[in-house]
Amino acid sequence: MLKLDTIIEQIRQLGKQYNITPYLVGGYLRDKFLRRANHDIDIMVENDALEFARLFAKVYGYPSPVFYGKFGTAMIEIEKNKIEFATARKESYDQFSRKPHVKPATVLEDLARRDFTINAMAQNLLTGELLDPFGGKTDIRKKIVRTPVDPDITFYDDPLRILRGIRFATVLNFAIEENTKKAMAKNVNRLSIVSQERIADEIMKMIAAKKPSTAFILLDEIGALDLLMPEIASLKEKKTDHPCKELFEHTLQVLDNTARLTKNPVIRIAALLHDIGKPKTLKIENGKVSFHRHEIVGAKKSLAVCERLKISQKDAETVSLLIKYHLRPHLLAKENPTDNALARFIREIGTHMKSLFIIAQADITSKNEKKVKEGREKIIALYERIKELNRKMKLSKFKLAIDGFVIMEICGLKPGKQVGLVKKKLEEMVLNGEIENKKTKLRDYLKKHCNELLSEVENGKKDNGYSVGTVANEFCQEEKTKRMFPLSGK
Repeated sequence: MLKLDTIIEQIRQLGKQYNITPYLVGGYLRDKFLRRANHDIDIMVENDALEFARLFAKVYGYPSPVFYGKFGTAMIEIEKNKIEFATARKESYDQFSRKPHVKPATVLEDLARRDFTINAMAQNLLTGELLDPFGGKTDIRKKIVRTPVDPDITFYDDPLRILRGIRFATVLNFAIEENTKKAMAKNVNRLSIVSQERIADEIMKMIAAKKPSTAFILLDEIGALDLLMPEIASLKEKKTDHPCKELFEHTLQVLDNTARLTKNPVIRIAALLHDIGKPKTLKIENGKVSFHRHEIVGAKKSLAVCERLKISQKDAETVSLLIKYHLRPHLLAKENPTDNALARFIREIGTHMKSLFIIAQADITSKNEKKVKEGREKIIALYERIKELNRKMKLSKFKLAIDGFVIMEICGLKPGKQVGLVKKKLEEMVLNGEIENKKTKLRDYLKKHCNELLSEVENGKKDNGYSVGTVANEFCQEEKTKRMFPLSGK
């Protein structure tokens, strides 16, 4: 793989040959001081950057640049590296748009229009000199996010920088300078002119941080959480004095716990949203607090949030499923279920089992470390048992030997709910060892017992397993959950 140092040296040699001074700027330079990996190189010249990029690609045999003439920029992708060439520029903004009017400028003028001091440095590749007019290197050392010019102007002109600042503070573990933070809060309503795509992109980058809770605390402090993530903001509402109902703090702890266990953004989002159904389902009766069916309400609400975050439909459905079932591992860990009950559980969750148990572990929070340890040990023990059972029976890939069309043919049914209920009953019988999973056996059984099965499912006869409805009812009372794991937020 081509090294970035090699590419930078090629740019330096090209500049020297054609008497053009290229500057290394932006995130690559910042991360170089932070000793962080970065595969995106930003090069600035005071000349025509488009021509310089074209020349660079031709001389070294790289792919032709992609040009963005309005901003005087060009992009070249070399293996996994993105090299952006930009002409030094000044920007001005209209009140209701964050799209700038661009004019040519000097290097120093270009640095002044950048978002934060840590990104407003330039290294002359011909001489090695560092241009740092706003003290970016010092701010890196002090771990401070600060604007190079008046922060009120910075955020009014381009309010997306508010979210970028919070993202940098979160990802880099920096503090936001006081005046910068005040200006963020002052201009927070300007976020209304930012596209949902750009907002979603920044929030997803925040969620990807090592400690993502930092971002949501900062969003709350500047007044952006209510605007961008009202479902999370609603968790702050204090409708009761009950001491273990600090839902916002609990949610952020679960998010951080999840982040320590996985980098998967889908699981992290499910962790962030797992209790968003609680504010709507909160009830206080006889001094007792309950959140009846909050997991069902939250699963539905999560779909709208995922849509705003521009998450694919498939991933959104996964998030919803994880929220819908996030209480199930705790109940099963408490009840010590039979293999048959676990088999049905594995069939319901399928390939999402590992993700569900990550959230289950993360969802155990308390100041009592002993209780947390004991609770997580139970969850882990259950997961190991499930893995062993699945290995033996291959349940997550289980498929009934006949499909709905066969059931409709034999029982004389039309497409509808009855077909699914009969199929589910047959699956349970197979998993319980009552009948072999073979086409001939299942067809013969249907021919003899079709009316019996139909009568059973129509009467809503319950089995002895942990159906979705059963679990919801078992967990509707908060006090039952507390007896299982007396932990804050659960």
